[in-house]
Amino acid sequence: MPHPDVSLPQCPVPRTFFTERGRFLLTWDGGPVLGEVQDDGALHLDVPADATRVPAGARIGLDGDAVLFVEAREVLVTVQLDGTRAAVVESALGGPSERWHAALPPARHGSWTLTDVVAGRDETGADCLVLTVQDAEGAVEFHQIGAGLPTRAHRPAVPGQLLHWDLRCDAAVVREDRGPSEPRLHLERPLSGAAPRSVTARWADGWDGRGLLIETPADDAARLAVWDLSTSSTTPVTCPAGHLDDARLARDGSGRILVVTTVDGSDTLHVCHPGDGGIRPLPLGGTGRLRIRTAGPRGIGLYRVSTLDGSGWLWWDHGTALHRAEGAVHRHPGRATLSHAWYGRTPVLRYLPEGPAVAAVVTLHGGPESLERDELRWDGLYRELLDARVAVLGLNYCGSTGYGPRHTRRAWHAWADAFREDLESCVAAAAERGVRPPGIALLGGSFGGALALLGCVLRPDLAGAVASAPLIDIRRHAEHAATADPSYRDWFEARFDLTESAPPDRRVFDPAHLTTTAPGQRVVLVHGSEDEVTQWRHSRLAADEAARRGLPWTLVTEAGAGHVPADPDEAEQRYRNIRSALLDVLRIDPEARTARP
Repeated sequence: MPHPDVSLPQCPVPRTFFTERGRFLLTWDGGPVLGEVQDDGALHLDVPADATRVPAGARIGLDGDAVLFVEAREVLVTVQLDGTRAAVVESALGGPSERWHAALPPARHGSWTLTDVVAGRDETGADCLVLTVQDAEGAVEFHQIGAGLPTRAHRPAVPGQLLHWDLRCDAAVVREDRGPSEPRLHLERPLSGAAPRSVTARWADGWDGRGLLIETPADDAARLAVWDLSTSSTTPVTCPAGHLDDARLARDGSGRILVVTTVDGSDTLHVCHPGDGGIRPLPLGGTGRLRIRTAGPRGIGLYRVSTLDGSGWLWWDHGTALHRAEGAVHRHPGRATLSHAWYGRTPVLRYLPEGPAVAAVVTLHGGPESLERDELRWDGLYRELLDARVAVLGLNYCGSTGYGPRHTRRAWHAWADAFREDLESCVAAAAERGVRPPGIALLGGSFGGALALLGCVLRPDLAGAVASAPLIDIRRHAEHAATADPSYRDWFEARFDLTESAPPDRRVFDPAHLTTTAPGQRVVLVHGSEDEVTQWRHSRLAADEAARRGLPWTLVTEAGAGHVPADPDEAEQRYRNIRSALLDVLRIDPEARTARP
């Protein structure tokens, strides 16, 4: 049965946040120029009042098989494929549009299907488009097209996604996905036909004959490298301290690189100079999560979001400072604080309310190889908890990334012992603030949901847990993943005990073990019926087993929803369900905002 709902504020953050983070940052014209696809299927532009280059109220049609924003020219491109004829419409943000056509060679089997389009450069340096097309038998080709230019076809030597095309240096970069392992990038030579050269890395950017790679060695921190696309050589880049998250090449010919790193759960921004190894920070004036959204000749734009500082847009114009504009999520008006703390070996993002805390929530991110950041987690729920005088401990448990390979690997095949240490550290920290275990709840999503249930098993004196889309049966989940990609089997076996004959407490993430919570602990599972990552039926079976044991578990089924919300209505629904469940587990009256003894 559905969990009882509670009232929401007049302007809930979830809907606002979902809508804003889906908008496109296209350029900067006295402020952010944002695009939003509306119900008419067109991209509507929202521009600053004093914009000079982009007219207000602009609307660009998106009719086509593929759509691409070409950052280098600030034009939106739509491509419609009809047999061997490609119809292209290029619409500038300033208003004018151009329509042209290109002829493709016939497919060997059946007809072409357009699957992707990227912007590139031909051998003369002219702008072009490169279509990825597939015939009836699955054969893939790349077709370079341009207005008034002949089509050039290239059949890739390695199947994968085309990331970059620049025939000035005879380069086509193709990404081969390898399931849970780092992707392999193949540098192909469409003009010479030379054998591909390959690297194992994540592609961050490509510009002017260079690729920007994020390499992740097995026993070392991630590092940045520049890939010379002419010679196939790589050169390491000296980066700022922290967990390397993303980077872009400056489009001003300086060779500089804008780098985002995460330090103590919050993102930092630096400009790196590969020539002399120099690193210069760009002051942000607060904490938060940074997402690079566009990179063009005018600059690099980012979206920033923080639990307490709200949201905003940033623009680096290749100068010495950042331009800023407020977003739709306003700053939290209270006096809550955020700090990063170490409880022994346990790193935590600590959100504390104004005044003494009446309860505490330990939050657990998914993954496990991800990390808790200050990024408006759970769609602003932390704000309401802080207003209700509930402390929030965002736990980067052992097994998380962001704190070095040793912290990540220490949990492998020892999850119960590793998580027990983390949990005990948080319980002890809450006790120092006057919150006893019956006033502590666990909140987790996906793999974090499984940890929330495990925490109740390890500490039967806690109030309970709320698990969103939990990964309850790790063995069956691994089997399901391996059917799609066999490499997942090795990935899971390296981290978890998947032996069916092992006792449940050794398998740890097993429904027979996770449903041994204490009789007084309230547990709520919130799961979408169409979850494509974790399986709703595993939550159903676990809830039934708990009911058979007489335990106070509740399953809240979100009909038609997936692993994460797909639209503003689903985002608000999940927020309501999680909020209602968590306040119930903590026995907090949402109106009185005080904890019941």
